[in-house]
Amino acid sequence: MLKRIRTDEVRLGMFLHKMEGSWFSHPFWRSRMLLDDPDRIEELKASKVEWVVIDMARGAGPATGEAPAPRSFEPAGKDVNARLFGRTSAQGVTIARRAPPRSPGASQPFDPLSKDRLPLAEEMVHGNKLVRKASRAMRKVFDDARLGKAIKLNRLQPMIEEISSSVQRNPHAFMAVTRLKNMSEYLYLHSLSVCALMISLAQQLRLGPDQVQQAGLAGLLMDVGMGHVPQETWDKGAPLTAEEWEVVKSHTTLVHEFLTLGGEMPETVLDVCLHHHERMDGSGYPHGLKGKEISLFSRMAAICDTYDAMTSDRNHRQGRDPAEALIDIDQANMLYDPEIFAAFQQAVGIYPIGSLVRLRNNRLAIVVDQNPDDLTLPRVRPFYSLQTRSFVNAEVVDLNRCFGSDQIVSRETPGAWDIADWPTVSARLLAKD
Repeated sequence: MLKRIRTDEVRLGMFLHKMEGSWFSHPFWRSRMLLDDPDRIEELKASKVEWVVIDMARGAGPATGEAPAPRSFEPAGKDVNARLFGRTSAQGVTIARRAPPRSPGASQPFDPLSKDRLPLAEEMVHGNKLVRKASRAMRKVFDDARLGKAIKLNRLQPMIEEISSSVQRNPHAFMAVTRLKNMSEYLYLHSLSVCALMISLAQQLRLGPDQVQQAGLAGLLMDVGMGHVPQETWDKGAPLTAEEWEVVKSHTTLVHEFLTLGGEMPETVLDVCLHHHERMDGSGYPHGLKGKEISLFSRMAAICDTYDAMTSDRNHRQGRDPAEALIDIDQANMLYDPEIFAAFQQAVGIYPIGSLVRLRNNRLAIVVDQNPDDLTLPRVRPFYSLQTRSFVNAEVVDLNRCFGSDQIVSRETPGAWDIADWPTVSARLLAKD
C-alpha cells in the first residue's frame, strides 16, 4: 500500500516509492529504494523535497509512537574489514558470511560474490553499497599507513573479491558509482576506481585469475603513500613549487618501502606502487624507466590511474568527459603503451559508460551500455531536446538497431550546455529504470 508522508516523518526501514518534485532536483540518483542507511535519511531530510510516497508493502510504515528498537553494534575490537566484507582465515581464504535461515518461499539474499550478469541499473544498487563500505575500509587502510601499522594482505582479499565480482556482473556499474566522488573521500574512492579499472583491464588482456586479483590489489594500494602528503599540496589548484612536487613524487617510494617492510605483498604489487608514474618515453618518476623496462602491471596502472584522475571532479576543476579523456590519453601516445591502451579502450568502450553525446535527431544522450560487436554503436538514453531546450523522458535507444536512422554525430561536454553537477545527473540517468 502506498502512503504519502512528509519528509521529516521518514525513518529507517521504509521503502521509498517516489519523491515529489523535479526528477533533476531530488538528492538521489535512484528514486525507489529501501531506506536502510541513516546517512541517506539525513540527506533526504536536508533536501528541498517536502513530501514522499512510501510503499508499506515493501517496508515500514509511519511511526506509531512505540520506541524504536535499539541498534546493535559490533565489538570495538573487531577489524573493520572483517566486519564489512566477512572474515578471512589465517591462510587468507575468504570465509563467506552465512545468512540466517529463511522461511520457505522467501527471496534469497543477494550473494556479493555472484558472477551472474546483471543489468547496469541493478548492479549500480549493489555497487553503491559496496563502494560505501569499501571506502570506509580504505579510510582505515590509509590511516593505518600514516600510523605505520602493517597492512595485512588477507584483510584486503575479501574486498578485492567483491569488487572483482561486481565487475564481472557488469563491467561498468562499479565505475559509474565511484564517479560520484565526495571531495573529502577522493583518495579512497580513487583507489577503488583504479582497482576496478585494473581488474577490468586484466580481464580484457586475458590474464589468469591470480594475476587479475593482483592487478586489483595493486590498484587499491598504489596511492596509499599519498596519505603522507598534505591535501593542500596534492589537491592544489595552482602549479606546484619544486619543493611541493618532490613531496608529491615521494608517495611512490614511501608506499613501496612501507609495504616491503610488511613482507607479504606480491612483488608485482610492490612494483606497481613504485613505478605507476613511469612513462614509456622515460619522462616519468621515480627512476625514469623507458618502454619495456616498465613492468606490464605498471604500464597498465599508468593508464588506469591517469584515466580516473582525468575524469574525476576535484576541488580546483571539473572532471573531463570519459570520451574526452580517452582522446587525450591516445594523443599522448609517447607516454603510454599503445597495445595496453587499445585493450583499455576495448574494456571501457570508445564511448565509455557515462559519456555525453549528441545524436543526429538533435538530442543529447548519455551512453548507458556497450555493443561488443561495434563500439561505435552503443546503447544510449536521450534526455534533452536541443530543439525545445527541454528535458525529455525517453527510452534507451540501441544504436546498433537503428540502421542509420539515428547515430552519434559528436561528443559533447556538460559545460558547453550548462548542465550543472554532471556526475550526479549522469548517475541518475544511468540508474533510471
